[in-house]
Amino acid sequence: MLRSKAFVMFGLLMVVAMLLTACPAAAPAGDTGTEGGDAAADGEQREIVWMVRTNPVENPWEQDIVIPAFEEAHPDIKVNLQIVDQPDIAVKRERLITAGEPLHVWSTNWGGDGFASDRARGLLTDLTPLIERDNVDTSVFIPEVLAIYQNEGKTWGLPFLTTGSYVFYNMDLFDAAGIEYPPTDWNDKSWTWDRYVDIGKQLTENYDDPTSATFGIVQERQNIEGPAMIFGQFPWPADAYETGFAPEGVTLTNPETVEAFQRHHDLIYADQVAPDDAATQALTQLGGAFQSGRVGMIQSGGWGWWIFSQISDEVEGGFCWGVAPVPWGADNAESRAVIYTDPWVITAGLEGQELEDAWTLVKFLIQEDNARAYMEAGNVPPTQHKLQEEWFQQFGCMDPDAVKEVYQGAFTGLESSNHLMVRWDELNQIWNNHLSAYFLDPDGDAAEVMAAIEADLNDALARIAEETETQ
Repeated sequence: MLRSKAFVMFGLLMVVAMLLTACPAAAPAGDTGTEGGDAAADGEQREIVWMVRTNPVENPWEQDIVIPAFEEAHPDIKVNLQIVDQPDIAVKRERLITAGEPLHVWSTNWGGDGFASDRARGLLTDLTPLIERDNVDTSVFIPEVLAIYQNEGKTWGLPFLTTGSYVFYNMDLFDAAGIEYPPTDWNDKSWTWDRYVDIGKQLTENYDDPTSATFGIVQERQNIEGPAMIFGQFPWPADAYETGFAPEGVTLTNPETVEAFQRHHDLIYADQVAPDDAATQALTQLGGAFQSGRVGMIQSGGWGWWIFSQISDEVEGGFCWGVAPVPWGADNAESRAVIYTDPWVITAGLEGQELEDAWTLVKFLIQEDNARAYMEAGNVPPTQHKLQEEWFQQFGCMDPDAVKEVYQGAFTGLESSNHLMVRWDELNQIWNNHLSAYFLDPDGDAAEVMAAIEADLNDALARIAEETETQ
């Protein structure tokens, strides 16, 4: 999952959100993987290009598990695995497609603007006819997740990774303070923002000393919609996620959205439960805010499930941790989680045997055994119902039923805008420029900042819609 510079932590903690950690070293960019499989009977092999991101967990799965098994099952097909650093994927993908060079299977949310932009540019194959022809059982997928990449009556990708956003908390700190754990039920309206902040205050110690402080809360901002959703607001127009465009603009200056961003700012400067810049740097030097054991709660994207899976109370310096829903900022804040989903897609324009070979690989990737191997490689949440039940067993300090409740509850949320808005990188830069300064300023005024972001975003959104229409 993915992601970009957009995931700026409130309290100025920059999180490398979607890199999976603590696993074998990645292969170098451009590695073609294993030789695998015997040649076809006629001595010829067809080649397909599978582009993936440099990742210490995913690359061994691709190279050591998927490709050998695939090439053994399909000896007439050779997989050319292209491993590319994620920031460079968009450039390399563009070069291959523009030059008419082979590129068959990839994930649309790795590099560049994401799914909406790729769909708008006509880069994706509609998989619907292939799914229907081969009777591929898409009911194995979480319905809300599969639907993200179903648009205009077409299926553009099949999901292999999905997660929401949550509050991860340090059970040991809660126990030491005698505080009851947060609920796991997303419908429990006792789990309010005020209660969240109050617990944060109880857990905070030595706030003014960044070298020794324990902080009650670290809050990430998950794109422009994340904080607003907690307080019952969705800045984008109703059809924006379907079309990928919002020429009529966003709404950020209503009182509820202004309050949402002011309350997040208050965590640092008024409530004094979240780290400022100096404290953030100190925590980073300890291996990460939550990993340091000095943060009571961190609201984060679901990559925390696998990043924090390396923390254990059985290891020196470790601790027990749990997961809770995002708190209620308002009673009408039903879609409080931001969802992040990555799909496998096929490049548009492939025909005949070339298309069939690419589709053969995609079908192979979503087979239960291969999906399970991916899940087990890094404790990554699966997209398939059956595998979820296995995955819920992986967290020793939480009951599997509690894990299930809090994890599945997040799917009442909405997919992240970085996947569903055309030219998202450009939009993201606008709000990041404003918000970075805002969270550095103790006297930052949310109403003023939201007005500036709204104006700049709306200019950009109108221009993007016009420019795209004329292309």
